[in-house]
Amino acid sequence: MRAGLFICWALALSQPIFASLEVWIEKPRSAKMVSGVVEIVARAAGDEEVAVVKFIVDGVEVGEITRSPFAIKVDVGDENKEHEFRVIARSVVGTTATSIVVTPALAVDDSLEIELQQLYVTVTEADRRVLDLESDDFRIFDDGVQQTIVTFESGEVPLTAAVLLDCSLSMKGDRLAAALHGAKVFLRGMNSLDRAMIMLFSDRLLRQTEFTEDQETLSGAVTDVAAAGGTSINDHLFMALSRLETEQGRRVVVLFSDGSDVQSVLPMAEVLQKSRRSQALIYWIQLREPGESDVPSYTTPWRDVEANREEFRTLKETVVESGGRIEAAESIDALDEAFAGILSELREQYVLGYYPSHAVGDGSWHDVKVRIQKRGSVRTREGYIDY
Repeated sequence: MRAGLFICWALALSQPIFASLEVWIEKPRSAKMVSGVVEIVARAAGDEEVAVVKFIVDGVEVGEITRSPFAIKVDVGDENKEHEFRVIARSVVGTTATSIVVTPALAVDDSLEIELQQLYVTVTEADRRVLDLESDDFRIFDDGVQQTIVTFESGEVPLTAAVLLDCSLSMKGDRLAAALHGAKVFLRGMNSLDRAMIMLFSDRLLRQTEFTEDQETLSGAVTDVAAAGGTSINDHLFMALSRLETEQGRRVVVLFSDGSDVQSVLPMAEVLQKSRRSQALIYWIQLREPGESDVPSYTTPWRDVEANREEFRTLKETVVESGGRIEAAESIDALDEAFAGILSELREQYVLGYYPSHAVGDGSWHDVKVRIQKRGSVRTREGYIDY
């Protein structure tokens, strides 16, 4: 098992790039004032083994951690002031990476800022999408309380997509060629305001681009790819969700894989929590053999059969809970249609926005239900974390 996630640092916007070392701070968040004992949580990853992560608060080194989890607690005092949290990761060969978060002081006139919740809603009837609904046809319930819809859009809303392709050794030959072609079908269907990034992975990050609308860059990233290694779905799905956090618009992950996770460092439960803090839709295209079991049975050096089944079930739960769906393709000939079908669905969603009437920022989970006054069934995100 590798010592950390594999992640790529951009060398140029116009070329596919390869992983080295990166670090980022997950806690605390830059938007919120902190005081007292604060937990600092960092993620360090790359294709070079991480030797140490140093923690610096307000210019003073407060500790260092030599292996994951990279987390430390420090008392910053009760004074109402700005704090700077800095982490520095160093690899075994001396490469360094730095991340900084600055938390604000609390202004006397600060009030609770309620974040707009956006729901991307697919409505279907008899396997056909219903496209003629208006705002008044929808009802949103947040923890059972009906909400006021403040924004409503339908039709082609610009999207920002992270396209993840499993290029492990099991994809060698025609399988990989078909998956790459399917990705190109998706990319060619993008509109001028859409943006995407490509992430090719196995048990490590093989290639990655920045988010861009440039078709030449994106198409080049899915050309001349060699299959290699095992499969680390959890790590790279977490990475994609992290990359989408700083992007605007309708955020989407399109994950393609012909197998199950074998070599990830992260458990899928952590990816589920990352998804719950995101507003990204997740679509999973599974390439499966005809008659293959819905829940595979296999062992790994660090997980038994039941643990691997639970990882698989949690991945499915994450996809469904996000408002996306699982598309099972039983042959490589079906991949073009699978990629095109996801893009078509994204073009025909409704986008509903509301400000939760009882948000308190306490980190609790809110169940969300969307109902319609007319015909059809509804699929959307099942909830969010109030933070």
